Amino acid sequence: MEAMRERWTDDRLDDLNGKVDALRMEMKTEFTAVRGEMRDRFDKIDKRFDRMEERFDRSDERFERMEARSDERFERMEVRSDERFERMGERFDQRLDSLNRTIVLFSGGACAALIAALGGLIATQL
Repeated sequence: MEAMRERWTDDRLDDLNGKVDALRMEMKTEFTAVRGEMRDRFDKIDKRFDRMEERFDRSDERFERMEARSDERFERMEVRSDERFERMGERFDQRLDSLNRTIVLFSGGACAALIAALGGLIATQL
């Protein structure tokens, strides 16, 4: 009975060994196919990322051109603003000088009138 059991076990083990070998080959074939599919899909994704990167590069270039134009515009505006403020400052200085001249003349006239009035008062008292 033991001989029969060993023979049956040997036959079953040989059968199992064959099935394991077949399964291993099938799995190897499937894994190879899956790896190939994955590689193809990753290649497609890499190409898409490359296209996206190119688009981002083009966008970066556009933004840099826009920034350069904006910088130029702001610089021109700054120069114009500075020129206008300088002109306003000059006009303010001119007006302040005129006001100062008017105050000096008025003060001088008031002092002369006061001196004349005092001189008249002293002359009438003598």
